Amino acid sequence: MRFVETLKAEAKSILADRAIILTIIGGVILYAFLYPQPYAKQSVSRLKITVVDQDQSSISRDIIFKLNATPQITVARHDASMLDAQKALEQGAVKAILLIPKEFQRDLLLKRSPTIALGADSSYFLIYGGVLEGAMKSILTQSAGIKIATLLKEQTPINHAKDAYAPYSLKTLNLFNQENSYIQYVVPAVFVLILQQTLLIGLGIFGGGLNERRREGEEGYFTQAPIWHMILSRFLLFGSLFLLHLLFYFGFSFELFGVTRVASISDLLLFGVGFLSASIALGIFIGSLLNSREIATPMILFSSLPLVFSAGFVWPIESLPTVVHTLSLLVPSTPAIEGFLQLNQMGASFAMVRENYLILWLQTASYLLLSYGVMRRRLR
Repeated sequence: MRFVETLKAEAKSILADRAIILTIIGGVILYAFLYPQPYAKQSVSRLKITVVDQDQSSISRDIIFKLNATPQITVARHDASMLDAQKALEQGAVKAILLIPKEFQRDLLLKRSPTIALGADSSYFLIYGGVLEGAMKSILTQSAGIKIATLLKEQTPINHAKDAYAPYSLKTLNLFNQENSYIQYVVPAVFVLILQQTLLIGLGIFGGGLNERRREGEEGYFTQAPIWHMILSRFLLFGSLFLLHLLFYFGFSFELFGVTRVASISDLLLFGVGFLSASIALGIFIGSLLNSREIATPMILFSSLPLVFSAGFVWPIESLPTVVHTLSLLVPSTPAIEGFLQLNQMGASFAMVRENYLILWLQTASYLLLSYGVMRRRLR
């Protein structure tokens, strides 16, 4: 059987399978628009909090005014007791509680250090961080004003008063992710994972379906064509489609959601070819192992969350057990996410991600050999 005939037969089988088409075309396009939506504003803002002001002083009212002026926080409620505030937090009406204790102003005037308590919903780190940032800015600003006012009353010159409170100023500059936004580092990484997982599901359904038909005694090109013809056909068919998906994700989608792109097109394409090759090879291998097409989707989906946490962009690699990180390197998404983030978000040169690139091609060669061995055994 000639290669062109095998290629046509594979293409016909793929196009006739609605589950595969829905996954590798519909799923990829749908995720491109749906996933970034919660992070489209780049950072959290106007988070609702409640204040329990037990002091009812001019300083406590000034703190509340400053809290409301921050972009992160909106003072949505004023509760008379902590019990009412806790109920509001439990019901989801607010995201945090700020408690200003009794005699707060008096303690400040007596040069004591009163404590302002902040309790926030830490279920979502992004929300918790936004509340904490807004509260800290307001309270530290108020604290600085009180300290400087006290020094001025003691006849300290204003310049000396400022220096006494803050002998040096700190200016921070983000080398990467200058907007300090979630979308800049999470969405590019998850896009890579989406491409891999949809590709694996598509190839898993396809390979598992052919194994089902072969097991049931059905004759077709999949029992007659040379193994390398089938492998190469899948590389060409899935690879050409997902190369377009890659350009769509890293081009149009990045522009649509304002994701920074600093890598050159040539570097992205070169690294992307390595990533897609490794993913296709792994997908062919998984498909060759499956006896049923229905297994592919749940198996790949259940692996997504562990892959997210072991890739290094949500949880630091240094904090992962060595065994977990080593096993994660068997999957293309781990070196690919690290490489794409360094290239596209950090401005690294291609030489700096060469190790990741070599790992991808090593995975490609390994999974191709394994696929060939399994498929050859099934055809006997």
